[in-house]
Amino acid sequence: MNNLWDNKILIVAIIANLVAQGIKPLIHYGEYHEWKWPLLLSSGGFPSSHSATATALTAMVGFTQGFASPLFAICVIFSGVVVFDASGVRQEVGKHARTLNAMFEEFKWGDSFDYKHFTELVGHSFFEVVGGIALGLLVALLSLRIPFLRPR
Repeated sequence: MNNLWDNKILIVAIIANLVAQGIKPLIHYGEYHEWKWPLLLSSGGFPSSHSATATALTAMVGFTQGFASPLFAICVIFSGVVVFDASGVRQEVGKHARTLNAMFEEFKWGDSFDYKHFTELVGHSFFEVVGGIALGLLVALLSLRIPFLRPR
């Protein structure tokens, strides 16, 4: 009988996401010497957890289903959209949020409107996306060495 825990592809993709999110506070601490635990749940910064998850998923599908399979092709297209969105659209949203926050602070509009500070760290730089892709591939490759996660 199949159950969710038998889905090694899903487990490896989730592990890649958790590792990427878990690294963010460590990197912040190394750079600023302060812990910033909300980074565990943030959607920006280094490495891109979206890119890591999509890459691990795609790599595992390639390893298990074959790199010429239709499912692998679907995952490649899906991963491309995720990576483009993380580095393009969401990066621009972060820039707009920074600009709006600066305007509200400069002109003191926060007192006149029901203003809530916009989240600025929502997208990724090219470097952050490449880091996520590398991490996702590394997690997928390492999972091939772990008997429990090795595809049959």
